[in-house]
Amino acid sequence: MPDENPTVSDEQQPAGTAVADAAVDEDLNEEESLQKKLKEVMTVDIQDIGPLRKQVTITVPRDAIDERLNEQFDELRQDAQVPGFRKGRAPMKLIQKRFGSEVGDQVGTSLIGNSYMAAIDKESLDVIGDPLVRIKVTEKRSDGDTKKDVEVEKLVTVDEALKHLELPEDGDLIYTCEVEVKPVFELPELEKIPVDKYKLKIEDSDVDAEIKRRLALRGSFQTVEDGKVEADDIVAGPSRVIVGGDTIRSEENAELAARDQNYDGLPLAGFGKAATGKKIGDVVSVEVTVPDDYTDVAARGQKATFELTINQVRRLEVPKLDKDFLASLGFDSEDEFKDLIRDQMEQMLEVEVKRSMFGQIEQYLLDSTDIEVPEGISQRHTERIVARQMMDLYSRGVAEAEISKHVDELRTSAKEQAVTEIRRVFIMEKIAEAEEVNVTEEEINAAIAEIAHRRNLRFDRVRDEIVGTNHLMTLYARIRDEKVLAKLLAGAEVTEKDPPAKGDTAAAEKKKPAAKKPAAKKSETSEKKATAESKEKKAPKKTTSKKPTDKKK
Repeated sequence: MPDENPTVSDEQQPAGTAVADAAVDEDLNEEESLQKKLKEVMTVDIQDIGPLRKQVTITVPRDAIDERLNEQFDELRQDAQVPGFRKGRAPMKLIQKRFGSEVGDQVGTSLIGNSYMAAIDKESLDVIGDPLVRIKVTEKRSDGDTKKDVEVEKLVTVDEALKHLELPEDGDLIYTCEVEVKPVFELPELEKIPVDKYKLKIEDSDVDAEIKRRLALRGSFQTVEDGKVEADDIVAGPSRVIVGGDTIRSEENAELAARDQNYDGLPLAGFGKAATGKKIGDVVSVEVTVPDDYTDVAARGQKATFELTINQVRRLEVPKLDKDFLASLGFDSEDEFKDLIRDQMEQMLEVEVKRSMFGQIEQYLLDSTDIEVPEGISQRHTERIVARQMMDLYSRGVAEAEISKHVDELRTSAKEQAVTEIRRVFIMEKIAEAEEVNVTEEEINAAIAEIAHRRNLRFDRVRDEIVGTNHLMTLYARIRDEKVLAKLLAGAEVTEKDPPAKGDTAAAEKKKPAAKKPAAKKSETSEKKATAESKEKKAPKKTTSKKPTDKKK
C-alpha cells in the first residue's frame, strides 16, 4: 500500500509553495529576516540577578557567523572595484584579505544588535530601555603612589561595547548583557473612581510661600571665601572612590551639594553631615557599600570610601524683598506686590483643584493595584523616577537650587518612597498603553512654551536645554500621564467638599479604595496591541552598516 504521506524532496516541492515562502521572506526587511534566522539557531541563558533585573547571555553559533560573513563578502564582490579585475570578477580570497577587517566589524555590529533583539523576542522579555553589555577593559588604578594596569569587568552601553567586542576568528560569538524588565500585574477597575473636589482658597501662608519661591528663582550661588560649609552649600574639588586600597574612579573637579545624595551610582548617605562645618582644604570622607547594579562589576557589594578635597565653596544668595527689589519689579510697596501674587494664584486655583483630584486618582491606583516591586530597585530605575519628578518641578517654575535639593533627597529617600513612586510609574505606563494615550508634537511644544513662560526664559533656550539633557522623553511621559489622569477623571465619581481643616487628621485621612475589579476587556485588548507595537522601541542603538569602499581607513 503506498504511503499516504510521502516525503517530498526540495526538488519535488510544488512551485506554488516555494513562491509562497519567498513572498513571506520578502515581507521582512533585512534585519527582521536576520533576527528570524538567529532565533532558530542561537541559545539564550537568562539568570535573575536582582529585582526586575536579568542577566542575559547570548550565544551565536559559528555557522551563523560564517553564513553572515559569506553573504557580506558575496554582496561586496559584486560591487567592489579592485584594480586589475573587472567588476564582480575579483577572487574571493582577495576580497576577504582586502576588506576582511571592515566586513568583520560590520558583521559583528549587526550580529550583536540583531541577536539581542532576537533574544528578548524569543524569551518574551518585556525590557525597559537599552541593555548594558559586560566587557573587560584594562584600566590604570592607583594604589597610593603606585599605578598599575588592572583588568576590569564593566557594564557599558551598546555603542561603547561595540568598540571593545570583536567577532571571533574561530568559535561562537558569546556576550553577556544586563536588562531591566517590567513587572507583571493587572490593572484595577478604571471607571467611577471616587474623587473629592475640594473648594480651595488662597491663604496668606500660600502667598508667602509663592513669594519665597519667586525670590529663589532670582537667587544665585556665590563663592564663599572664608567660613565653614553650611547645609546645601556647593563644595567642589578633586574626588576619588577607593575600593580595597585601589582608586577605581577619580574626578579632578567634582561638585556636590552638602547633603546626602548619589554620586556616580554610589549612595553617599552621611555626606551632608560630613561636609557641614568643613572649610577649604579639608577632606570630606564617607564610607559606602557599592550597590549590586554598579557598573564596575568587581566592586559590587564591597565597602568603598568616597573622598572629596574642598577647593571651593558656593552658597545660594536669595534677594531680599526690600524697596529696591520691589522697585526693580515696578511696585511701590510690598502689599501691592502681594496683592498681585494673590490674584495670579487665584486664577490658578482651577489648576490646583485638578492637581488635587489627580493626586487622589493616583492614590486609588496605588491602593488598588497588586503590583509587587521589590525594595532593592536599581539605580537606573531610580534615575527614571528622579527625571520625572524633576520635570514636574521644572514645569512649575521651582528654583534650580530647590529642584536639586529635592532630587538628592529622592535619590537617598526611604525605600518605601522610592518603591511607591516606581509602582506609580509602571501603573501609569500600563494604563497609557491599555487606553492608547499618546502625545503629539504640538502638545510637547505647548508644554515647553508654558515652562519657558513660568521661568521667564525664551522658548528655544528651554527646548534646547530639555533636548540637551535627554529629558524630552521625560516631558513626553509627564504630558502622557496628565492625559491619562484627565481621562480617568472624566469617568470618575466626583463629590464636592470643603477642604479638611488644617490639623484635622481624621478628615484628612485617605479614603479607602473601592473593591478591586479586573480590568475591562477593552483595556486588555488595547494593552496587547500597544505591547506589540512597543516592541519596535526596544532596539538598542546600533551603528548603521555601510558597505566598505576600496579606500583603506
